[in-house]
Amino acid sequence: MSVDEPQLKRRPGKDAVGALSPDKQLHQDGSSNTAATASRAGVSELVRNSSCYALTAVLALSFITRYYRIWDPAQVVFDEVHFGKFASYYLRREYYFDVHPPLAKMLIALGGWLIGYDGHFLFEKIGMDYMSNGVPYMMLRGWVALFGLALPPLVYMIMAESGYSVIASLLAALLVTFDNALVTQGRLILLDNIMIFFMLASVYSYVKFFKQRYHPFEAKWWAWLMSTGVMLGCVVSCKLVGLFTIALVGVAVIFDLRRILDIRRGNTLSEFFQHFFARAFALIAVPVVLYLSFFAIHLAILTRTGPGDAYHTSQFQMQLIDSPLTKSSFDVHYGDQVAIRHRETGVFVDSNPGRYPLRYEDQRVSSQGQQVTGAKDRTDNSFWIIKPMVNQEAFAQFVARRQAGEEISKDELNKWVVHHTDLVQLQHAATGSNMRTHDVASPMTSTNMEFTTLALNDTAHVADTVWKLEIDGAKSNSTLLKTSSSFIRLVSNKHGVAMWTHPKKLPEWGHGHQEINGKKDPTAKSTLWAITEIRGRQISAEEVEEMVKKRTAMSFLEKFVELQGLMIKHNNALTTVHPFQSTPLSWPFLTRGISFWTDAAQRRQIYLLGNPIGWWTSNLALFAYFAGLVVLEACGMRGVDLVGSIVRRHILRSGGFIAFAWFIHYFPFFMMGRSLFLHHYLPASIFAYMMVAACFQFIFVHPYQLFTLRSWSSRARALLPSYSTGLVFAVLVAIQVATFIFFAPISYGTSTLTAQQVNSRRWLPGYDLHFQK
Repeated sequence: MSVDEPQLKRRPGKDAVGALSPDKQLHQDGSSNTAATASRAGVSELVRNSSCYALTAVLALSFITRYYRIWDPAQVVFDEVHFGKFASYYLRREYYFDVHPPLAKMLIALGGWLIGYDGHFLFEKIGMDYMSNGVPYMMLRGWVALFGLALPPLVYMIMAESGYSVIASLLAALLVTFDNALVTQGRLILLDNIMIFFMLASVYSYVKFFKQRYHPFEAKWWAWLMSTGVMLGCVVSCKLVGLFTIALVGVAVIFDLRRILDIRRGNTLSEFFQHFFARAFALIAVPVVLYLSFFAIHLAILTRTGPGDAYHTSQFQMQLIDSPLTKSSFDVHYGDQVAIRHRETGVFVDSNPGRYPLRYEDQRVSSQGQQVTGAKDRTDNSFWIIKPMVNQEAFAQFVARRQAGEEISKDELNKWVVHHTDLVQLQHAATGSNMRTHDVASPMTSTNMEFTTLALNDTAHVADTVWKLEIDGAKSNSTLLKTSSSFIRLVSNKHGVAMWTHPKKLPEWGHGHQEINGKKDPTAKSTLWAITEIRGRQISAEEVEEMVKKRTAMSFLEKFVELQGLMIKHNNALTTVHPFQSTPLSWPFLTRGISFWTDAAQRRQIYLLGNPIGWWTSNLALFAYFAGLVVLEACGMRGVDLVGSIVRRHILRSGGFIAFAWFIHYFPFFMMGRSLFLHHYLPASIFAYMMVAACFQFIFVHPYQLFTLRSWSSRARALLPSYSTGLVFAVLVAIQVATFIFFAPISYGTSTLTAQQVNSRRWLPGYDLHFQK
């Protein structure tokens, strides 16, 4: 990817065709040996060390922009409400669930652990005060800001290692340094800058590895190859969009392997396969192992029951210390009076003497049967007696003995445990009638069947009251029904519909309860229920201890697979409309931002918005690059060489890599159905800024080879090609800095703005800032 790239293989100690040093290439492009020698002789120490000075300046400016008044505001801001909370859960070792992999969150928690934070604060809502709650928020923000601080220096190093000049590398780094969105994200307790850090570290490592291609299998070659794999494992372990970075490096590796396979390179097939398997190990196996390892650490830390339990299967939940299921999961027997609760909405199956109205509002007629509804609170009307459809005489004797207080042996009790696929009836304990569904439309969902009850003396419709009790995940009919830990479906044996409910409330006659009806898709996840309580059943300490011993242990891989499935499922389900969501098409044009935090008393706000001039300039650079490729190709077809072979190769290879990096981190979002936000574009925006610097180099830096760097730490041979080049650089940086300063009050949230000042920053109608009046 660097400019001094030969076209054929170079054996150690030998120069092949095209394997020339930058100076030799410069001479062959038409510059004289005398001019090159004179240029080196006349270079001052300031110019020769300018790359290191530039990197130091970038680091200093990045520190200032990221740490400026990092203590303000002293309140929870935007998604600190989530990621600060998750850090607290790590420190409390309480299990939580999130759609993102754990590495970035564990790193935030590591910062808290290092400063002695105990996780007592749970970041419950935006605007909560840190100071009064004793939260070391400045240290937590400062820890995360280290990753944001590193982004501009990494950009500089990538550009320099890719063969760009000091001034072009510095331009890319300064554009990133003074981007408002990257600064806002980089100084709060958020994930994105941690992920972007590993993204850029992956790219930097791969560039360094690629530059070692003429020294394969040597120590540095292996070191940078392994470093690339480690960084890729880290980026995907922060957020799954890190897969885009893996795709970027993967495509580059394919082109690299194609180069090695070319017979003109002089490599044998044996050598090719050595290269292939080395890359497969470092860039596939290592990231996979790291990804698994971070989840293993995640699960090893979160060993106590917590708010994430309910997302998982009962078996997973019972692995956690102090899980309620461990204390309340015991066998359900026929004759037990049980409370049945919906898994998703949490309502209990309730019935009362109230009847459905004769006619509903749409003039449909009901059965006027006894209501069966979903109640938020468990009451006496929430208990149902489970009765078998076989051995009914023996069951009646068993119930009579239990009601008489007769001691019944454990073996006999076990004969009456409810099993998977048993046919049962559910008798309402309070009214004595059996639960029924029949071919009458339900009150609110006309396509589903009404749920009601049937009197015990009505023998003509008994078939409507028979239910097949299915235990979710059961492997055989011998699976026992347990309280809390078993999720069940009640499927009508006659009609094939499953008991179901939804959050919408019934009219006034339904007492504010939810509708319960028969759903025609009995396999839907929303048809799952759990028996949460057996009336009068108390569990002893000995039983708890016995249940802990009997619980089925889950291996790490079983937990991992279950967790991955839930992460993907819930990530895809994030479709709820958010007031500040936006479309991928709008992101490069920066048509709207995101409100992070407001303080009405002082008219202050934090509003995530990129640097408008910088983003729009990067769009022009991307367009110019792709247009330039078309022009170069057209001229080449006509035998016209506009730029020379060295510059052309750099434009195609390094410029193409940057352009593809922008593409692969941006366009996949067009295929996503979940809610999306401006901050999803931040990784791509960095590559867009790098394209600005690349185009600057291609257009303004000549003679090309004189100004290119071999690495960020190498000595420069020249700094500025001309005063006009310096002027263009100064104008670009000055406009970026001026725009950054203008929007800084809403990026930092540290200044009170009048309505006029707020409106002056509404450059586009979509900038829905607060306090416009």
